[in-house]
Amino acid sequence: MVFHVLKTINNNIVSCLDENKQEHIVMGRGLGFGVKQGAVIDQERVEKVFSISNPANLEQLKDLLARCPQPQVEFCTELIQYATQVLDHPLNEGIYLTLCDHICFAIRRAESGMGFTNALHTEVRLFYPQEYNIGCHALTEIQRRFNVTLPQDEAASIALHLVNAEHEMSLGITLKVTQALGQMLHTLESNDKFHLDRTTIYYDELVIHLKFLALDLYSPRDTLPADEQFSDLIMQAFPQDYHLAEILTKELETACGKELSKEQKAYLAVHLHRINKGKEGVKEHGTI
Repeated sequence: MVFHVLKTINNNIVSCLDENKQEHIVMGRGLGFGVKQGAVIDQERVEKVFSISNPANLEQLKDLLARCPQPQVEFCTELIQYATQVLDHPLNEGIYLTLCDHICFAIRRAESGMGFTNALHTEVRLFYPQEYNIGCHALTEIQRRFNVTLPQDEAASIALHLVNAEHEMSLGITLKVTQALGQMLHTLESNDKFHLDRTTIYYDELVIHLKFLALDLYSPRDTLPADEQFSDLIMQAFPQDYHLAEILTKELETACGKELSKEQKAYLAVHLHRINKGKEGVKEHGTI
């Protein structure tokens, strides 16, 4: 691909047009020094190409790259590539803007001696372990590369940005969902009639189920015909568990402003029953 200079952002970053007149942001050491508009970029000097389809995100990214130190930007792009490999899931292109902005600001904040806490640290670590571990990896690398120690709560903040990019949600929605998930577990732990043992595999399965139950509200899939027979069966077989499922999902529905189906509540009731009674539950309907 041939790039022609559109505008120099700084000595290392240039806005370019390809042969299809599509704008890109190209990064490379000294790439923008002394170049003129229309000049052809030397491909051998290109280190990173940002191809952002959203015009608003593109303009914001130009501003961000102009004011953030290049080593930090390079680290962020490497971290995003690492996260994409670990998660084995494509990330929304907006992650280059949001995560770079967050990490660069976090480093400046730490260098200024400003404190930071994330009220959802525990919930993020519990519900998004892969993303949280990537956040921990980022903190280790930031300490090694820039000699800056960020608080552990920043691992949770980085994780939330990754969750946003995975499921194409806004940060505000992700915070609401995560807070609701934490409240659902608190409700279970506060229920005298429900025995929640964190050491069992059923607990881990429940955490995963609750997370994807919440994310499904914002990640619409192909709608399948509702299995009313299965829902009615679970309501009759496990009435207490289904009632508890209704209480829990009500908290989630209130936080998200969306409704869950009877079948989704029934599947949650099965999970609750397996945890509370230590039984396998109903398998005849399929994998639960």
